Amino acid sequence: MLNRLIAFSLKNRLFVIVAALLIAGVGSWQVLRMPVDVLPDLNRPTVTIMTEAHAMVPEDVEQLVTLPLERMFSGATGVQRVRSSSGQGLSVTYVEFDWGQDIYRCRQIVQEKLQLARNLLPEGIEPAMMPISSIMGQIQMIGVYSKDGSRSVDEIRAVVDNDLRYRLSSLQGVAKVITMGGAPRQLQVEVDEEKMRTHGVSILEVAEAVEKSNMNAGGGFLTLGQKAPVVTVTGLLHDEKDLGLAVVKETEGRPVLIRDVASVSFGPALIRVGDAGVSGHDGVIIIVMKQPDVDTVALTKRVNEVLAQSEAGLLQGLEVVPDLFQLSNFIDRAIHNVLEAVRDGGLLVVLVLFLFLGNIRSTVITLTAIPLSLALTALVFSFLDIGINTMTLGGIAVAVGALVDDAIVDMENIFRRLKENARLPLEQRRPTLRVIYQASCEVRSAILVGTALVVLVYLPLFFLTGMEGRLFAPIGLAYIVSVVSSLLVAVTVTPVLCQLLLPAYVERTAKDETWIVRHLKSGVARLIRGSVRYGTLILVGLVVAVTLSIAGLLTRGTTFLPAFDEGTLQINMVLPPDTGLDASVAYGRKLEILLRDVDGVHSVARRTGRAAGDEHAEGVNMSEVLVNIDENAGREREEVISEIRTLLKDNFPGVATAVDQPLAHLISRKSPSKSLGRI
Repeated sequence: MLNRLIAFSLKNRLFVIVAALLIAGVGSWQVLRMPVDVLPDLNRPTVTIMTEAHAMVPEDVEQLVTLPLERMFSGATGVQRVRSSSGQGLSVTYVEFDWGQDIYRCRQIVQEKLQLARNLLPEGIEPAMMPISSIMGQIQMIGVYSKDGSRSVDEIRAVVDNDLRYRLSSLQGVAKVITMGGAPRQLQVEVDEEKMRTHGVSILEVAEAVEKSNMNAGGGFLTLGQKAPVVTVTGLLHDEKDLGLAVVKETEGRPVLIRDVASVSFGPALIRVGDAGVSGHDGVIIIVMKQPDVDTVALTKRVNEVLAQSEAGLLQGLEVVPDLFQLSNFIDRAIHNVLEAVRDGGLLVVLVLFLFLGNIRSTVITLTAIPLSLALTALVFSFLDIGINTMTLGGIAVAVGALVDDAIVDMENIFRRLKENARLPLEQRRPTLRVIYQASCEVRSAILVGTALVVLVYLPLFFLTGMEGRLFAPIGLAYIVSVVSSLLVAVTVTPVLCQLLLPAYVERTAKDETWIVRHLKSGVARLIRGSVRYGTLILVGLVVAVTLSIAGLLTRGTTFLPAFDEGTLQINMVLPPDTGLDASVAYGRKLEILLRDVDGVHSVARRTGRAAGDEHAEGVNMSEVLVNIDENAGREREEVISEIRTLLKDNFPGVATAVDQPLAHLISRKSPSKSLGRI
């Protein structure tokens, strides 16, 4: 088959060149359109159920809410695992299905079970199914605060909740937006016990009046001749005065209004389970969660555009920090590093090719395999709906050096056969096309076997199951696709380029090998002779080296992933469980201020407790402080981390603290059985 492919390519040279240019152009275009993310799709079909149980202690939440839900979902169709987290007033249940299941079918199964589970829960407890989000769903954290204190944190929270939050939620690809910091604005009714006793009103009657006073009602139709206008009773409240005029009951022909027995006003929520700070100031943190299979970089750009518009309007005069945590920054850094590795590898390939081949034409012919192979890989990825991430780019980076192997073997044999043909008398010379065809056919078996061997090395990655398979299989896929693409290029494009560029050059040059190749050959020959002479000693040394290597592997520690340089640190502080919110906030704010003054820190943000709608079932004794490292400060990352650890030890003796990274923390939360690299 390869012989026929080589023959077809040489007979249709113009078609091959045009097809190669077309593939290069379309492949480059596809690369620009591919979704970009930090890691491959790790989203095992999971449905999250969040249940608010205000004022319940964690023990009651677990017994009365979490356990009934777990038992109900465990028997559902296709469920692989049910795990949960119970905290103060909150239960979060994760229902996991097997890989490849349709997430919408999974949600339907859970919804059916959820209807039955409601009868098992205490009165007033309503479980809610959370929107579909990605395991890497937390893509951005935005801080908003008033530097001069002209606007209170509660006012900022009201602006964010009533406007900015909905603007961000309306963006395509956003799963949900969580706000934290300050207190939500509430319309509060504070009853007066003496006035209620005077008017003979109970607290239940006041509560019922409040509940019924904020609704519209239909009054039917009013027949007026041939017309029948709709009668509507408008009861929606506009301000606190409207609620004060609501009737509680009628006493001796006189209505008792809510304002007669209570005061009505807007104020911050009385029950708070979390707080936030930005760079030592009271502020609001906005957490943006994305849906699965959404381009993180593109979505972040759209979010930042909305923020820029809001800064010129509603948020004017406030300090907005859009990158307290921004996953796209890590993606850009990771892709930049991998592209640098690909670039450096390509330059080294060019240098080595020129040194060993000794002419520009041979170097160009061989080097053509790299962009064409990468373009073919991009087309295959587009067909398989695979995006760009650190794993696929890593596989390509590893393959860069191997992409020219097949082309080198083919080109060198063609060059040698053309040289031999040129040395023959004119009457004995064969046609150039036949020489190139026969030279390519001579090495086709070596090319095919060599490619098959490197492909076999990566095949075990496809037998990994679970998250390991999802994470590491794209590396093998990227490597295999790019190497197989290079094989296709070597048996089609390379012979055609050799026919176009080499014959005339071979006629003019008498050089067979470069200086470096001749000396390397003599050096290798001496090395072989020495190996044969001292064979026993070499075998003993080999056995010792292998034994030491195996011993070293067995005694080394293991981690699921290496420690990434995310550019952001996460400092976790855990106080005793009975710590109140005010005390926990005081500790967190102190840590904020200390970290803000560390040389090399760009920005600091704090989350204490949890936010409404957040899946973190953390108590108010838990604080997370995010620290952005300033890469332009002139300090090494390890030096900054060391200073932060010293600061924690000196200023918070006896307090449990840990230095982590947001991305590693997110993955470990979603996969509690995995051990990740720690910094």
